[in-house]
Amino acid sequence: MDFLARYKYSGFLLLVLGLVAGYAAGQWGDKRGLSIIDQSLVPISEKGTSYAFVHPLLAYRVPEATVFGDYVSLKSSFQSIIDSEVSAHRVTKVALYFRDLDAARWVGIAQDDVFYPASLLKVPVLIAYLKEAEKNSSILNKKIAYDPAVIPTESFTAPSTLVTSRDYTIKTLLNRMIIDSDNGATFTLLNDVNPEFLRAVYTAIGIQDPGNGSTDYQISARSYGLFFRVLYNATYLSQAYSEQALRLLSQTTFVDGLVAGVPKGIVVAHKYGEHIFSENGVATSLELSDCGIVYYPEHPYLLCVMTSAKGFAEASATIAKISSAAYDAIQQQYATAK
Repeated sequence: MDFLARYKYSGFLLLVLGLVAGYAAGQWGDKRGLSIIDQSLVPISEKGTSYAFVHPLLAYRVPEATVFGDYVSLKSSFQSIIDSEVSAHRVTKVALYFRDLDAARWVGIAQDDVFYPASLLKVPVLIAYLKEAEKNSSILNKKIAYDPAVIPTESFTAPSTLVTSRDYTIKTLLNRMIIDSDNGATFTLLNDVNPEFLRAVYTAIGIQDPGNGSTDYQISARSYGLFFRVLYNATYLSQAYSEQALRLLSQTTFVDGLVAGVPKGIVVAHKYGEHIFSENGVATSLELSDCGIVYYPEHPYLLCVMTSAKGFAEASATIAKISSAAYDAIQQQYATAK
């Protein structure tokens, strides 16, 4: 091969390698599949820190996956389910945010519409305590006596299973709050939490702080998903405490919604929240949300679904249908890729 031929061959080889490298960067350049040169990526950096030399990166915002067939098809499936459920008057409104955590691609429907989070806000409380535990691990062994007076006297507030005047460790209360969604544990923790650590959770990821017991606070599916994303990426808490948080969230006893839409044995780390609307003490409608990570083998994904409906059964069934559609799409995509 003469010099010119070798030069042309080398140029061609470099071009091919460059294209492969560019593709690889888009697929694997960041460990979550983000391109390091993609100008459409918007970094979400931790806010409210006092660091002089570091700028902690929590996650990336990427454009909706509107040019990838698999995800366009999935969004269409989601929309068909929502249209059917609304037409049948089972729900009145649905918002959702789906994110393939491996490919860092997402689709959403009304993902920025806001709903009342209710018990979804137990997750930032968990994160706040674990953040404090990073500095002082003994906080988890601190004991607090349960006083039922901590629970607000509001209609439809589920009773607590805690025993009056009995001492409980912070760790036990966190377990009860997440696994059983126990409101006695939640309000006991809220009365004790260091407000700086709780406020910092919201500040760090740029989400509005609900303040002290605000009844008007609302949040979107996409924004709420950030709590699970920073846990999955271990970008706010340490790896050990992020693992602990998600393991705890995988033990929740709520098996409707997201869990009902996937096969038995599939791990789902999630939290649900129910906000009830009433008139003269009578429930008239509700908002039911279920958000978390579905651990499809080797390809976990995030799904957050928020609904408005007349009844709990209808709302949870709608979430389960959406969850099933997401699981089927992931299964088909990665089974085909093998």
